[in-house]
Amino acid sequence: MAPPGSSARPGVALALIPLARVLGPFIATAIVGAVPQISAMRGLSPAQAGWYTSAYFVAAAVFMMPVSRAGDLYGRGPVLALGAALIAVTSLLGAWVADPYAQIALRLLQGAGSACVFGTGPALLAQLAPPERRGQALGINITVTYIGLTAGPALGGVLSQVFGWQSIFYLTGGLGLGVALALWWFLPRSAATAPGARFDALGAVLLGATLGFFWLASGRPQHWDAVALLLLAGLLLWAFVAHQRRVDSPLIDLRLLAPGQALRYSTGAALLHYSGVFGLSYVLSLALQHGVGSGAARTGLLLAVQPVLQTLLAVPAGRLADRFPARRLTVSGLCLTCSGLALVTLVGVTGAYGLLPVALACIGIGTALFVPPNQHAALAAVPPSAFGLAAGLMQTSRLVGQMASMALAVLLLGLLQPHSADDYRFALAVSGGVFLVLCLGALVTSARRPAPRAVTNAA
Repeated sequence: MAPPGSSARPGVALALIPLARVLGPFIATAIVGAVPQISAMRGLSPAQAGWYTSAYFVAAAVFMMPVSRAGDLYGRGPVLALGAALIAVTSLLGAWVADPYAQIALRLLQGAGSACVFGTGPALLAQLAPPERRGQALGINITVTYIGLTAGPALGGVLSQVFGWQSIFYLTGGLGLGVALALWWFLPRSAATAPGARFDALGAVLLGATLGFFWLASGRPQHWDAVALLLLAGLLLWAFVAHQRRVDSPLIDLRLLAPGQALRYSTGAALLHYSGVFGLSYVLSLALQHGVGSGAARTGLLLAVQPVLQTLLAVPAGRLADRFPARRLTVSGLCLTCSGLALVTLVGVTGAYGLLPVALACIGIGTALFVPPNQHAALAAVPPSAFGLAAGLMQTSRLVGQMASMALAVLLLGLLQPHSADDYRFALAVSGGVFLVLCLGALVTSARRPAPRAVTNAA
């Protein structure tokens, strides 16, 4: 029997949700190589080009929790369809709008659309898929994300060179409109799982401001005002938490993040994991090209080992999550990830760069084993009415972890100031060690996650 509120054709809906999910990662990465052409034709200054590139990501982080909560309150299907439509329409407009500030505004709206997709997609999958196939569905969803991130730069470069940069937007817009219409037709329209509750607008503003100031600080780790921005973000976070404890219908039900609740450990492990792995590629790219003299193509091929393995193994890992306890899989994955980071540190100490493919393979396999089961555990830890909350928290943890990881990588390289080959080796050893400590924290956090039965009883 189909879950309550599912469409008449849940199989079609389950296929459309991953298709919608690929839109955001593709457009986010496909335009990176086309930014110089866009800047030249639309008159973007260097500063505006930087804002144009990053606007998508900060908007996705700021809107993730509000749209996830809106999906729980007003129906996840319509919010997901709205997100795909936003990505599509802003892509089509971006192909011909000339004003630089309008271009940046469109990128912000694209990020908000992506938040709608990422914040409600996993929740809808958990709602529509049979429980015994939930891990597989989540694995497919994660796989298409990796495909979009991996194919975006290559396909975007080809389209930009052959047909012009506008073709990237036309392709995304046309596909997005088709997906949005199909989502509206096939997904449930009356899937509100928290009827009667009110949307916490003030909480959304406070959390958005917190993430916005944290993003500003993460982009300026070597400047004195980064500390002030972090303090302001911390003050806003304190105000947000205090508000959540007072309001009747909070944006985030803090009881689900109380000590002993499995969602607390899933989100904490995700935050630490992404903080420990995302910035590694940046450090390795500089160490290989400037420290060893490796060419850009060879470096790119080496760095592709990790995402390719993540893409290939996400679905099998999701299937394993349907059969085995999530904690066993996530701990195994994090052990592999920590082993890979330990090898990276060893490379920095010894200069044995031949170990890097093995290290990146360990990190890729470990990440694939960790992410789908961890999401599966997060959704299993909450009632169906809070699926959107769990999905939003997991995605927010990912985005904040990625921002923190890149800021940490830039800060370490700025403090160490590497110039020679030995300097870059030392920087790699220090960075690998710091990232290893963070992933060890994720390992401990994941190992401490209580069993689902204990969570159910506590709730």
